[in-house]
Amino acid sequence: MRDTVAPVNDYERVWRAFEANEITHSGAHYLLAIAAAVKAGQAPRAADIARQLDVSRAAVSLQVRALKDHGLVVVDPHHHIGLTRAGADLVARIAGKREVVRVFLEEVLGVVPETAEMDACKVEHLISEQTCAALVRLITFLRSDQPAAEECLQVFRETVAACGPLSRCDLCTEVCLLSAMRPS
Repeated sequence: MRDTVAPVNDYERVWRAFEANEITHSGAHYLLAIAAAVKAGQAPRAADIARQLDVSRAAVSLQVRALKDHGLVVVDPHHHIGLTRAGADLVARIAGKREVVRVFLEEVLGVVPETAEMDACKVEHLISEQTCAALVRLITFLRSDQPAAEECLQVFRETVAACGPLSRCDLCTEVCLLSAMRPS
């Protein structure tokens, strides 16, 4: 059985990588809100974004300043906020990743739509391009007419956890993660 406790150095490496993401979760939501307004034909201002995200105008001003410093948004002399090319590219990648994760959770794993949407939102700006591409390949395969794809999904959907209430598998090291899904 493999060692399940990672050395502190590994945790630090992962944490530093997390901190190095090109955008924060909050920043991603601001960019997505700006993109949605622009797509709807609006030229949003801070007040519009504040209403859309249910935050204060001061919060929007701070976030827009940070996004502007990173070259992701521009603000014109009339205080309309727009996306730069880099901002639009980032929005497209984030929105695409959100959809891929949502589809994987909902269609492949069978997670209910509301939970799949919330979880996809949490992961959208954190998941790597490599992992997202692998999910796209898997989903494409599972959606194909390949008999193996249908069989794989069928076997997965019929699989139930074999762990008993007091046993542990090699995945759930401290507490059974399947126990939350068991009927009480």
